[in-house]
Amino acid sequence: MHVKGGAITHADLIKGEDSIVASRNQQLIGDPATGILGELGFGTQVLPFAGCDIQDEKILGTCHIATGRSDHLGGNLTPDLFNSRENASHDDILYAPPKTPEINVKSVLMEKGGEHVRILQDFSPTSLLLDVLEDEYPTDLIRSAL
Repeated sequence: MHVKGGAITHADLIKGEDSIVASRNQQLIGDPATGILGELGFGTQVLPFAGCDIQDEKILGTCHIATGRSDHLGGNLTPDLFNSRENASHDDILYAPPKTPEINVKSVLMEKGGEHVRILQDFSPTSLLLDVLEDEYPTDLIRSAL
């Protein structure tokens, strides 16, 4: 994906059905709001993979982005910003080893207190994230999930 100014402007096919990527690229040209990044999420729950993105995006070590509407999440991307109401959707893209083995998200950084801190490294939570999670989950449960 090519991102400029907070929006996907074009996608390249890595693997899969070329016609789906071509159709999405046409949609990005005809209705640029469909490419606006409306969500960035990191999984923090100790769960097994279910094969369903809406559940799997919450699993510890995963990350995802979504394009399009964000008003249902408290964001400001509303249906009126799209050229067509039919395009006013929210589309998640999940990055996780079982889902996208051909894509490796080497590192995820978060800005905190003016510093960039690493929270994921090669789809594994860093000690910073683990320390936060250990306040919510038993240590042995988190370690067994990794």
